[in-house]
Amino acid sequence: MAAIEKRMGELIAQDYDVIKKMTPRAEVVEIFKARGEDYKLRLIEDMSDDIQAMGMYYHQEYVDMCRGPHVPNTRFLKAFKLTRISGAYWRGDAQNEQLQRIYGTAWADKKQLEAYIKRIEEAEMRDHRRIGKQQDLFHLQEEAPGLVFWHPKGWALWQVVEQYMRKVYRKTGYGEVRCPQILDVSLWQKSGHWDNYQDAMFFTESEKRTYALKPMNCPGHVQVFNQGLHSYRDLPIRYGEFGACHRNEPSGALHGILRVRGFTQDDGHVFCTENQVEAEVTAFHQQALAPPAGAAAGAA
Repeated sequence: MAAIEKRMGELIAQDYDVIKKMTPRAEVVEIFKARGEDYKLRLIEDMSDDIQAMGMYYHQEYVDMCRGPHVPNTRFLKAFKLTRISGAYWRGDAQNEQLQRIYGTAWADKKQLEAYIKRIEEAEMRDHRRIGKQQDLFHLQEEAPGLVFWHPKGWALWQVVEQYMRKVYRKTGYGEVRCPQILDVSLWQKSGHWDNYQDAMFFTESEKRTYALKPMNCPGHVQVFNQGLHSYRDLPIRYGEFGACHRNEPSGALHGILRVRGFTQDDGHVFCTENQVEAEVTAFHQQALAPPAGAAAGAA
């Protein structure tokens, strides 16, 4: 990366103006064909037919398609650093070509850049992946990308947190429920989640029916509520669940136990009248901001 940074510094020093031109779609296609930019052409093919003009950014011989905005001149980019390189599949699909992704950061001045680098170095010392390995809490491996193997010590910590949240459930009037992890896709279509999450869902088939691993808990809680009749006098009804959810996140986006494919979502849903909404939202925020029981005593 040092060689790339050096070349970037040389280009920045040449004080290029960065110019944006709205360009007809057909002309953009010809530009990228001439430059052999196959990936850009694929992006354009997938765009809506309504898009007939695109923002093209130029500085010297370089040209790229982008919404922007960009800095007006390369001299504003002097405080930068490339941080790492990783592999990434085109559009996050392992069946597609593998590309090289270069990560970097840029700041208004050198002082801000140095402060950022220091924060990152300090954060790396507290990296949960390092701590998890050092303290024998959990591990991840290639055979289960984005899925966590919890070790005895780590699972014991998990149980402590879960039991604490169960006390919060009881204190705040939430009834704990447990819903299926796999539901027929018709339920996801009905709920509207299908339109937003189908690309990030895991599917399976059985007896000519298609099912999906739940990416969130909402439809299940609605099904619980729908069993039987409820009077307005019964409201609000609050459900909480430690729901096991799965999302087919791109492999390049996975990060320790912070960005995973399988996770437990401490999820709650409140069924109430319109007149009760404000009070319920207020109560939820107060509870979310409240310090854990015993925190003040521990700090003392």
